[in-house]
Amino acid sequence: MISDKLRDQTIRFANEIKGLLNGTITNHVQIKAVALSKGDDRLFILGNRLDKTMTAERFQLKPRASKAELWMDVSFQLRLDAEREHLMVHKSFFGVFGCKEAKKGLFHYDYERDKADGYPDAHLQIEAASELFATLNDPKCDPGRSLAQLHFPVGGKRFRPCLEDVIEFLAVERLVEARDGYEKLLEVGRERFRKNQLRAAMRRDPDTVFEFVERYGSRDRA
Repeated sequence: MISDKLRDQTIRFANEIKGLLNGTITNHVQIKAVALSKGDDRLFILGNRLDKTMTAERFQLKPRASKAELWMDVSFQLRLDAEREHLMVHKSFFGVFGCKEAKKGLFHYDYERDKADGYPDAHLQIEAASELFATLNDPKCDPGRSLAQLHFPVGGKRFRPCLEDVIEFLAVERLVEARDGYEKLLEVGRERFRKNQLRAAMRRDPDTVFEFVERYGSRDRA
């Protein structure tokens, strides 16, 4: 069974994502959390209006360009960590598209823990063209490969971009209309994300934590 504590953590995370999106660049997004059991493992799916296949529905943004159309896709898969005490993000996807059903978009950030195909766990892909890149493709191995097929590493499992970073990009680059005061929500959410990542890093590297406490623990905080 899935413990009440883990269920509460998942629901709280879903509400944080919903509050972040609706408080910054969109309206009426409904981030739901669904718990699935796979043997002894637990998988939690989060996304907007999940359908029967556990696929998240894209939601519409408000571009600053009046005649443009813009949609966003946000989804998470959460699992228990190795100690089966904490939730961890197993996969996440943040993508921006020109219409609700488009297969190609402006860009998307992917994260897949322990990705098996050799590409970086956390990466960015951009739908764009480059004459220089076209000349760099090896005609024997990669004929016709596009820039959109490149996986740009973005910090790995610990230091990857968070959803707040993507929202900030859309706002400061004047691609979407953002709510007044959105910066404060981004600051709070980003700080929460970084602290969670720091705690996870500390659990995985207690020797470094011990060394730090030995050296700095008795000093007054700056």
